[in-house]
Amino acid sequence: MIKYFGEPLKEIKSKNSGKVMFVFDTKGEFITDDPVIIERATGYFDYVDITPGEASERVKKTVITPPIVITEKGQEEKQPDKYKVCTHCGETHEKPVDYAQCAKKHKKEG
Repeated sequence: MIKYFGEPLKEIKSKNSGKVMFVFDTKGEFITDDPVIIERATGYFDYVDITPGEASERVKKTVITPPIVITEKGQEEKQPDKYKVCTHCGETHEKPVDYAQCAKKHKKEG
């Protein structure tokens, strides 16, 4: 396991995809055993090798290392469809606020 040190609560994003790879805790520490994160983060942050026994019980229970999705540069990732279709006019809305405004407009009309 590796313990990295950085700015407390700072999100570290992938340069390729822009997604959050990990977040430092309130002490400015991040512990992981993910080989992909270790390969990419070593050299950018101060770190120490630790054994699982050296990590506190709190860290063992709460630190979750999410999997990283690595994409080719310039490749777009498909976002889930989060739009709604208005039942009154059939118009498609990508944002919930736009859908709500459309529904409100139809309610006033009638």
